[in-house]
Amino acid sequence: MQLKESEKIELKSSFSEWKEAIISLCAFANKKGGKVIVGMDDGGVATGLQVGKSTIEDFANKIKNNTDPILYPSINVKTFGLGEIVEIEVSESDNKPVFAFERAYIRVGKTNQKMSQTEVRELIKRYALSDFDKMYLEKEIKKIEFDADLIKKINNKYYKFRISSEIDFLKKLGLISKNKITNAGYLCFVKNNTDIYQAIVKAARFKGQSVVKFLDEKEFDGSIIHCVDQAMNFIKRHINTEFVITGKPERDEIWDYPLLALREAVINALIHRDYNDSGNIQIRIFDNSLEIWSPGVLPKEIDIKSIFSENRSIPRNKKLVEIFHQVNLVESWGTGFQRIVEECKKNGNKLPEFSEKAGAFVISFKKREQEKVGEKVGEKVGEKVGEKVGEKVGEKVGEKVTENQNKIISLIRGDEKISIVEIAHQIDMAEKNVENNLRKLKEKRLIERVGPDKGGYWKIIQK
Repeated sequence: MQLKESEKIELKSSFSEWKEAIISLCAFANKKGGKVIVGMDDGGVATGLQVGKSTIEDFANKIKNNTDPILYPSINVKTFGLGEIVEIEVSESDNKPVFAFERAYIRVGKTNQKMSQTEVRELIKRYALSDFDKMYLEKEIKKIEFDADLIKKINNKYYKFRISSEIDFLKKLGLISKNKITNAGYLCFVKNNTDIYQAIVKAARFKGQSVVKFLDEKEFDGSIIHCVDQAMNFIKRHINTEFVITGKPERDEIWDYPLLALREAVINALIHRDYNDSGNIQIRIFDNSLEIWSPGVLPKEIDIKSIFSENRSIPRNKKLVEIFHQVNLVESWGTGFQRIVEECKKNGNKLPEFSEKAGAFVISFKKREQEKVGEKVGEKVGEKVGEKVGEKVGEKVGEKVTENQNKIISLIRGDEKISIVEIAHQIDMAEKNVENNLRKLKEKRLIERVGPDKGGYWKIIQK
């Protein structure tokens, strides 16, 4: 197979092009790594290169003298046709930007491009920073309002410290020093986040399969610990649940998406996202799919193609992971992605898709396809002729819940005091039709109204 130049391969005819080869290595190191092959022309044809005794040593010294930080690529000489080729391979650098001849370059397609001063400054800023969650917020601690109820609840349940105040609790966790709080402490225990805007989580329900028409949207700007349940409540308001009668005392509830998998994905986004990225976590709910966008791509040690099978955890925000682990929201063995996949299988959903888009890590869930009631009834009739088929059929059909009724139940589950006007707005339905569906749900003994129209609330009946 004839080699061609690409984003990760550069071809050079001979070592007379040593400067260009070093620039290519620099550009590769500032991107995703790559390989320079000396002894082939631009068309991938071997030039019959003969490597001299000191050629490799001289080239290695030139790399050392002209790159900063110094690159140490692997260099291999191979016989190729009547001559030789030299493969010089470099990995993505952990210390960017890399300079060659006092300039920084980056690989774009098949070319090496000089990086602008702005790009260089951004890379220096990103790779010189300490872990974001361990850095200290500039705001004076006395000007921050912490979530007293959350701290009290967590301390009583998990830590059991003897504390006199919220500040005392945060000090015992090592989150305060010299009257400053770490970003991790702020994100986990602040009442309202007004200082780290990118940590606000955005959720939206869209009409159809595009982000054009909003049906509902919400921002969560409190503690990211609280955000887990808040995000899940929003999701549950906008997805359906199917009630299945199995003969057990209670109906089985099967959601459009596995709730445990969605919760795992939300937590994963909160603790593993790149907080140096100015973007927000986004939860996007469409008619037939649900996506969770987390700013920042996976660590380069984790191959997205092997994410189903690899059990490796490389936390970007170690302190956040530690706090979430201590309050029993996360385990630390790197099996979150596998749990997401298994929950999708158990719930009858297609496997989720993991991808990287526009600098974000995205998990895409596919809506579960509900079985048709008619097919189930037909199977029962064919299999159990001797039974009281009329009763079985009547029971199944009587319990059939329409898609709009499922949406109403989901909205009530998220907010028991939701009004008919709000329901109509949320599911894009006339108020009169909402009233009719509520009446039918009450007749089916799936919901009931407690108290008066004003001041009362809806209750979901569990049988």
